[in-house]
Amino acid sequence: MGARVRAGIEGPSAGEYVASLGLRLRGRAQAFVDSEVARLADPYVPNDTGDTRKSVFLLSDFGGGEVAYSLYHPGMYEDDVSAFQDAPMRGSRWVHRMLAAGGAEKIAEGLRGILGRRP
Repeated sequence: MGARVRAGIEGPSAGEYVASLGLRLRGRAQAFVDSEVARLADPYVPNDTGDTRKSVFLLSDFGGGEVAYSLYHPGMYEDDVSAFQDAPMRGSRWVHRMLAAGGAEKIAEGLRGILGRRP
């Protein structure tokens, strides 16, 4: 497990985005977002040995705007989704696919609850 992937969303850095909302890194809201990304992405993460799934808890900086995974090989995050056990649910680009499948809305809804804001 030599390679690592840091899954993020294209655009401003986590610090810039959080600051634009009037929040701060290491705050309760950022910790919620980071932990929800890991939790909601879990069913999408390849699970041949379980090492990649478990690595998110060892490598991520929850509250710091970074969710990281250890990979079996460097191209694992970008590989064909069907190349994995339990595909197509578990496979490549797991964070991106989770966000596209409704995860972004779930995270935003939870974040609004934490911040006391309505949609």
